[in-house]
Amino acid sequence: MDDLDGAGLNCVYDAPMAFDQALSRTAGLDPPFARARQRGLLGDCLQSIVGPVPVNLFIEKVVGTLHPDTDERMRMSATNAFRSVPPTADTPEQIFEPLLVALNKQTKHKSRCPGFVFVNTARRSTHPTRPGFAKPHICCLTRRNVEVVQRLDRHSRSELGYAELIIQATGNPTRDYFTDPPSGLHGEHRASFEFLNQWEDSQTQKEVADAFALHLAFVTEVFARQHRNAFYSISMTGSRARLLRWDRAGCLVSEAFDIREHPEDLCYFLWRFSRTNDKMRGHDTTVGPATLQQELQFRDVVREYVRSQLELEGEALDKAVSQHYCPGRAAVVAIYPHPFSRDNIWRFIISRPVVSPTFLVGRGTRGNWAVECTTSRLVFLKDTWHNASLDRTDTEGEILGYLNELEVRNIPALFTHGDVPDYVPKADEDQDRVGWQSTITGVVPNHFERCSVAGQLASVAYLQRYRIAVSTVGYGLSAIRGTEELLHATYDAFTAMRDTLSKASRIHRDISVGNIILVKVPGQEIRRGYLIDWETSDHIDDAGDSVHAGRAGTWYFMSVRMLSMVEVHKHTFLDDMESLIHVIIYCALLYLPHKLARGDLVDWIYSYFERIIHYAPPKPTHGGDAKFRNSRSLDLIKDTGFGSEALVEWLTTMLRLQRPRLVEGYDCGEQWNPEDVGAFWSEFLRSRSLERDNRSVHDVTKEEDREFDLDELSVTPPSIPPTIGKRPIRDRNLEMSSSKRRRTLRSGEIPRQLSEGIVSSRIIDGRRRSERIRTIQDRSQPAQLVASHTPRASQSSTAAVGRPGKGRGRGLRAAPR
Repeated sequence: MDDLDGAGLNCVYDAPMAFDQALSRTAGLDPPFARARQRGLLGDCLQSIVGPVPVNLFIEKVVGTLHPDTDERMRMSATNAFRSVPPTADTPEQIFEPLLVALNKQTKHKSRCPGFVFVNTARRSTHPTRPGFAKPHICCLTRRNVEVVQRLDRHSRSELGYAELIIQATGNPTRDYFTDPPSGLHGEHRASFEFLNQWEDSQTQKEVADAFALHLAFVTEVFARQHRNAFYSISMTGSRARLLRWDRAGCLVSEAFDIREHPEDLCYFLWRFSRTNDKMRGHDTTVGPATLQQELQFRDVVREYVRSQLELEGEALDKAVSQHYCPGRAAVVAIYPHPFSRDNIWRFIISRPVVSPTFLVGRGTRGNWAVECTTSRLVFLKDTWHNASLDRTDTEGEILGYLNELEVRNIPALFTHGDVPDYVPKADEDQDRVGWQSTITGVVPNHFERCSVAGQLASVAYLQRYRIAVSTVGYGLSAIRGTEELLHATYDAFTAMRDTLSKASRIHRDISVGNIILVKVPGQEIRRGYLIDWETSDHIDDAGDSVHAGRAGTWYFMSVRMLSMVEVHKHTFLDDMESLIHVIIYCALLYLPHKLARGDLVDWIYSYFERIIHYAPPKPTHGGDAKFRNSRSLDLIKDTGFGSEALVEWLTTMLRLQRPRLVEGYDCGEQWNPEDVGAFWSEFLRSRSLERDNRSVHDVTKEEDREFDLDELSVTPPSIPPTIGKRPIRDRNLEMSSSKRRRTLRSGEIPRQLSEGIVSSRIIDGRRRSERIRTIQDRSQPAQLVASHTPRASQSSTAAVGRPGKGRGRGLRAAPR
């Protein structure tokens, strides 16, 4: 049972996730909000579920092709493979515990899923049934990762950083979230058949939906903790199974089959899963482990830049650096500019992101500070998925490059960009045959008849992976130091908006807190604001409307007109101007002094920024009522009691310019235009004395249970590619009795025969990782970087970023949704 294909040998596991604003814990996983977060994920994903896919088609079209050297004679017999799994049970444990034993069954030369081991991870949770603490019932791991996972702290959630596949079980076979149509149903009748199961009992409906939402939440976290294009999972209801494949476009769901009656289906799926390559199992193979030298290079460059931006030393500097760097967990990411060539590849070192993808369907944006391997140049690297099925052809990099050429002020300077290939081709391989990382959820339905989900056929986009690196690196607007920096930085963003409008006839369409960053510029006391994330920007026509209709951007900060959706509107520059006001109000409420009590503040945040009114399809959602009322009455400004009189004056004047009392409806005043607003704003900044250091952070969260994932508790093999020490097959013989082995597997522990020897001396386990971290700490005084390794701006970036000190921050739609 040698691990012939070296499963996961060069993959990056347990990638760190972004910290929260206090840099104390992983962002986006707070247990008190877990249930609501899971339901939100399910709501976002519903119209991206495609099924039921026939099982044989799922295996042949969805799972990767077999390795050419695969010996079919090594397949384990499927006869009575899962007879120990009961058809129905009172608890999930009664299903997944015997299933676990059956999955890990092995003979002298064969196993059910060669190279992989199945582990009971549910028992590794401190609170296995509580939302936010629960872990998958079963995780499938590569053999080399078993010992690593065993050493993890139970409070950590890093098991999901190593999962190759997960299995969730329910005892009752009628509690399936899906239901298959009758076998003879075809055409329009099959298309109109509702794939989601329906119960008259609302409580049962809710419980089943919550169980699938938990399954979805696990998958979403896997995508956040690993570099992936796809992931597989299995849903068990009694002895009936469904296979699922997830990507950024949605989910493919197979027909249900009984593993007792048809064990060959699950056995063949696992055999094919084990005998394909890492890429086909969903890993992004263009991301690889960093060496210790590369990790130290990254740490030193980031440390110097943080010191220059924040003027910190000692422990304060160390904490600030931890936002971007996690010792022992660094990776190397490649960008392949167009036209694709093996000789034109940029490689960047990354560690902890400032933005982690906490939603499954959509762009899946991950944002990192990154260091270019050859020059030690610091950049911001954005890994995302763009809709390749739209008729819009400009990528963000092409847009940004063009705006740089036009010398638009206060925008990032493009470094490089490109789509991401499936793999790095070999020297003798035809480069024209290289494919691109893309989703298949919307492609597979061409081969079978699908059913409706929630009353309609899924509308699935075709997404393609894309990376862009910019030379502008800094901090998000949420890091403002006071009123002065807030109004100056947003005025800088307004300048970028105006330049883009006048020089390129383009509008941004996603003005938000996450899309404005702060950069310390040499010779200036106030950090400069930069407007980032131009992927949703659009050209305007002669009337000033965006070419493409419909909403774009972040709900919190959309204009009243775009949120009303009485009809399908087209975005205008005036909508972007209004969004900028909402950004300033949001920052003022959260980060500047005022008199609002905490409860009142939470209420205002909800009603002004979050509230969504849902209508029955096809009517769109609606919002913005509180924004409209405030533009008339100024109630929010009056109730808040801001500590800055200048800020109150600015907000009052700006809202009156936008919507004077005599103007009716959503119409704006005559002075609500770029010229008049710009004139008022610039004169205001010149003539008013604004508070520089009056930052005051207000808590708008609920009391949080502190007993949950502190990301640093994980024991992680970092980044040197491990090798497997082969053992003679005879050394893996079954020393314990079969009954004892079954008891061990049922308890969730891994038998010594399965774990012994599978982690060689070169894999960096918990002990070796600790040694590596100590080595890094011993070199904690970074050496002076030679001139050739000093981060520097390219000549093309002098208009926006002339020299080190410009920054890109925590952004990329990072504002709350």
